[in-house]
Amino acid sequence: MCLVVAINESAAEREPWCLHPYKLELWYKENIQRGTTDFDTDCREAVDTVVRYLHRDCSTSIFLFDVSKVIKGGSLGKGTMVKDLSDVDLVAFINPPHMTSLGSTDPQVYRNNLKAVLEQLEAALRRHPWVRFNRSDAYLVNFAVEVRSAASDPRWVDVDLLPTADNISGSTMGSLFRKMLQMRGYDRGFYSASLVKFQREFVKNLPAYVKDLIRLVKYWAYTCLPPALRKSYPLELITIHRWEEAGRPSRFKKAQGLRDVLQTLTDLNQLKIYWMEHYDRVLAELSIEKLGLTNPIVLDPANPTNNVCSVYHSFDNREKLQDAAGKTLQSALLRDVKITTYWGGSYEGGIRIDDDTFSSTFIL
Repeated sequence: MCLVVAINESAAEREPWCLHPYKLELWYKENIQRGTTDFDTDCREAVDTVVRYLHRDCSTSIFLFDVSKVIKGGSLGKGTMVKDLSDVDLVAFINPPHMTSLGSTDPQVYRNNLKAVLEQLEAALRRHPWVRFNRSDAYLVNFAVEVRSAASDPRWVDVDLLPTADNISGSTMGSLFRKMLQMRGYDRGFYSASLVKFQREFVKNLPAYVKDLIRLVKYWAYTCLPPALRKSYPLELITIHRWEEAGRPSRFKKAQGLRDVLQTLTDLNQLKIYWMEHYDRVLAELSIEKLGLTNPIVLDPANPTNNVCSVYHSFDNREKLQDAAGKTLQSALLRDVKITTYWGGSYEGGIRIDDDTFSSTFIL
């Protein structure tokens, strides 16, 4: 029997990597699934308390702006939260005239208005008894919210709060993305918050068993990768892509799915993926060419100007990721696992969608 040991020790000595593959399902249920549902509920309640607080206080005469709606993103919004290892994105849409869309105002004016809103949000959050302010930048305010539970001690969850104007209404997605391609990267980033809802829906609508695999991959990242490489969104999208390439099986063996994902991470030079739900192939290739993107490329399904794999181009991050994935593939859990059709599961009619509108592109 292997023991759960510290994160900085060899992956081969930790559960589940030291287990036999047939024990993975039980381990997942006992260590990831169990407790995550309750934590998700408790976290939602804590975040909802903050959201109600912001709606109430930011709509009084104390503040200079009004919040029209708040959208939950991140792991909480997508339904891929892992107990104690997840974060939350909150997008607060600010009503005119306090913030008007980038399409109807000068970028510098937009930045100035956003800065004023961020300062007011920071002041409001500092007064909330269950909130611990961390930092802010040109796009967001980061804070931790206390999550209370009857079953465990209070815990803190990191939240990114991104105020934005409605930068989408009145434009087609194609025209919006083409306009973004003409902007500086810094200014283009101010559109990101308005697109969070599309990121959320892309992952949120997946079958539960795909989200289970995503949680397992995220657990691997948090236990086997350095902090700079634990960004969940690129790993989520790569996992989804490999599931699609496996034939969108309705059920599958987690060990096979995990091995497939990690094998992909060992050869990032071959990775070029995009989805055609909110933009077409022409726009995707135009973005890649105009922005000078090189592999690995995984374009955000909600934004073709965003290569979510950009983090792997920095420093020696790619080598660190490939090395960690390669070592885990040699663990007792995965070294003898063979990838078979549908990841050892099955395909049920009506689940797989072959239309180009929803399929991903994988180009060698």
